[in-house]
Amino acid sequence: MCTSVSLKSRDDLHLLARTMDFSYDLSPEMTIIQRDYPLKFGLLDQPLTNHFAFLGLSKNIGDHIMADGLNEYGLAAAVLYFEGYAHYNDRKEGALNLMSHEIVNWILASYTSIEEVVEAFGRINITNDANPMLGIASPLHWVFTDATGRSIIVEPLKDGLKIHENKLGVMANSPDYDWHKTNIRNYIGVNPKQVEPVELFEETFKPFGQGSGTFGLPGDYSPPSRFIRTLFAKLTRVPNYGEEDLVNSAYHILSGVDIMKGSVVTQRNSLDYTQYTTCMMTNTRTYYFKMYNNSQIVRVNLNDFTLDGQDALSHPVPTQQVFGSIK
Repeated sequence: MCTSVSLKSRDDLHLLARTMDFSYDLSPEMTIIQRDYPLKFGLLDQPLTNHFAFLGLSKNIGDHIMADGLNEYGLAAAVLYFEGYAHYNDRKEGALNLMSHEIVNWILASYTSIEEVVEAFGRINITNDANPMLGIASPLHWVFTDATGRSIIVEPLKDGLKIHENKLGVMANSPDYDWHKTNIRNYIGVNPKQVEPVELFEETFKPFGQGSGTFGLPGDYSPPSRFIRTLFAKLTRVPNYGEEDLVNSAYHILSGVDIMKGSVVTQRNSLDYTQYTTCMMTNTRTYYFKMYNNSQIVRVNLNDFTLDGQDALSHPVPTQQVFGSIK
């Protein structure tokens, strides 16, 4: 399970943020991929070198696989689980065959804009080969945002690959994007304003406290409910100015879908929870993250690192809670 949101500030800054909700322990590292690091792709004969530099939280499963990241041109990517809907193909001769968990790495290493990404998916064939970590082809769909703020959702469905302009700026897990858009109709009466008192039989009935306009806003952790809750928070937020204000809004919005350990238990009796939350500023190439056990936000700017080189620069993430103090 995961939720994503894209935001724009008054001064034309853009970000893509997401929660990483999963029932397998990811224990990621912060990784900066230099331009000549040999990126491995399971179905390609040779590693990819001479590519764009990028960074993100990664899991090393034979190579540094990222579920989200940001490259040197401000292209951001995030992958979300898409169980029951994702449909992949057999390998095709002459096509660019990639496994689903490799898509983020390939896109960030290879392209600079949404226009290029859309064109690339005309050549990419997402195969049904298994992810070595899960033993299955990971059922996924993707969100991409570039430095102009343009954002798309890419979904591999039974009737073919669909690319949606992400005008709402929100995505969650299954069902597909069209279903989530239709579901908005169930909540068009939800608003941030107070309900007016009602006179019934010469008696006045007033709402309890504040927030009566939000009655009916779903509070559970299912993907449809997280989508609606995130969209509501995005649409009702106070407009932002500047990077810090925009990032702050993103974390407040996603706090509404943050899952604590124990609140969601899978059929395998494992805990599905928000392992980390990331925020990618496409204009400044800055990556923010916070971990489940440490709510302090960490900031990493790609421009602070040497991008030329052949290394994957990995750094441990702070997982122990840090407290400020006043004495």
